[in-house]
Amino acid sequence: MPLGPRVTSPGDEARPLSVTAVTRALKEVVEGAFGMLSVDGEVFSARKASSGHLYFTLKDAHAQLPCVMWRSAVQMLATPIEDGMKLVAAGKISVYEPHGRYQMVVRSVRQSGLGELLVQLEKLRLRLAAEGLFDAERKKPLPLLPRKVGVVTAATGAAIRDIIATIHQRYPMGIVLYPARVQGPGAAAQIARGIAALDAADDVEVIIVGRGGGSLQDLWAFNEEVVVRAIAACQTPVVSAVGHEVDTLLSDYVADVRAATPTAAGEMVVPRRVDLEHTLRGHLEDLEAALLDIIGSRQQRLDDLVFRMQVEAEKVLARGRERQGILAARLRNLHPKAQVQQGRHNWQALSRRLMVGGRGAVGEARMSLRRATEALSHLSPLASLERGYAIVRGECRSVINSAGQVNQGDSLEILLHRGAIDARVVGTEAKNEFEPEKP
Repeated sequence: MPLGPRVTSPGDEARPLSVTAVTRALKEVVEGAFGMLSVDGEVFSARKASSGHLYFTLKDAHAQLPCVMWRSAVQMLATPIEDGMKLVAAGKISVYEPHGRYQMVVRSVRQSGLGELLVQLEKLRLRLAAEGLFDAERKKPLPLLPRKVGVVTAATGAAIRDIIATIHQRYPMGIVLYPARVQGPGAAAQIARGIAALDAADDVEVIIVGRGGGSLQDLWAFNEEVVVRAIAACQTPVVSAVGHEVDTLLSDYVADVRAATPTAAGEMVVPRRVDLEHTLRGHLEDLEAALLDIIGSRQQRLDDLVFRMQVEAEKVLARGRERQGILAARLRNLHPKAQVQQGRHNWQALSRRLMVGGRGAVGEARMSLRRATEALSHLSPLASLERGYAIVRGECRSVINSAGQVNQGDSLEILLHRGAIDARVVGTEAKNEFEPEKP
C-alpha cells in the first residue's frame, strides 16, 4: 500500500514537506486503511452546531473517539443523541485537515442500551417517584408578586446575569443570591444548603435553582438525590431552571415549576410591571363599569319605586277625594235647608205625579163613564122606545109584559118615545103574531 510522499530524514537533501502535504498523506493512509465500520461506545459532550451538524465523542473505559454527524443524517434520527447514551455508530474514519485530527463521520446510529449514568438516573427517578416526590398534588403555586426572589446558582455565570436582567426589566425588586458550585465535586451539597438557607429567610417568597446549559455530566448535580430532597422539603415555591429547554433533570420533576431556561424562570416569578398596570387599569375599568351598572340599577329601582309610590298616592288621594265628596254630599243632604229643598222637591214630584195620575184617573173614569153610559143607553127602555116599542104599565105602575096580567076593563098607561097614552083593556089575546110557536 503506498504511503504517499516520502518522509525525509535530517541528513536527507530532499525537499521538506509542508504540513498540508503530511496531513493529506496521513488522511489517505487512515481513510484508505478503514472502510465502513461500527463502533460501540458511550456518548458525551454532544453538541449541535448552528449549521445543523452534530458533534459528540464516543468513549469506553480507556479511549475516546471524536465523531461528527452531518445535518442530513441528523435529520433522519428518530431519537436525539444525548450524553450518556450507549450507541453503535456506523460510518467511516476521516482526517479533518484544518486541525490535523482524525474523527469518525457517522452516517447512522442505533441505541445499544443506556449508559451507566442514565441507568443510575433512571433507578433514582423511579425510587423517588415511588415516594411521591414528583406528585402534582405537592406542587405549590407561585406568588403573584414576591417581596424577594432567592436564587441558588453560581455567583459568576450567564444564569445569574440573565435572571437579574430579566427581573429588573420586568419589575425591579430584591434578589437574594446564594452562590453555589453548579457542577463538579461538592456541587450538589452546596446547592442543597443554598435551598435550605433561602427557605429559612423570612422575606424570600420564591426560589430559583438552576444554571446555564452544558453536557449531562455538567448538569449532573441537579440529578443528585440530595438536591431533589432539598427541593421536596422546601416550604417556599421552587422553580427549576437548569440548562436549555431540551434538558430535563430530576430537579425539574420535583420542583413546583419547571422553567426552560434561567431567563424563562425570571419571567415566571416576576410579572411585567406594565402588564400589572394594564391589568389593574382593566380591573378598575371593570369595577367602575360594575359600580355604574349597580348604581344605575339601583337608581332605576328607586325611580320605579317612586313612580309606584306616586301612582299609589294618586289612588289614595283619588279615593280620599271621592270619599270626601260622598261625605260632603251626605252632609249637605243632612242640612235643614237641604232637607227642606229635598222635601220641596219630593212634594213637587209627588204633586206632579198626583196631577198626572189625577188627570189620568179622571180621564179614565170619564172614559169608563162614557162607555157605561153608552152601554146603559143601549140597555135603557128609552132606547127601545125610540125604535117604536112601548112600555105598558098597570094601575100600580107595574110593567105589564104578558096579556095574562090584565083583565078586561083594566086601565093601562102606555109609555111611548114621546109622551104616554091612557088606555083601557077591551080584550086580550093569548099569543101575538111575533111570538114563536110552542113545540
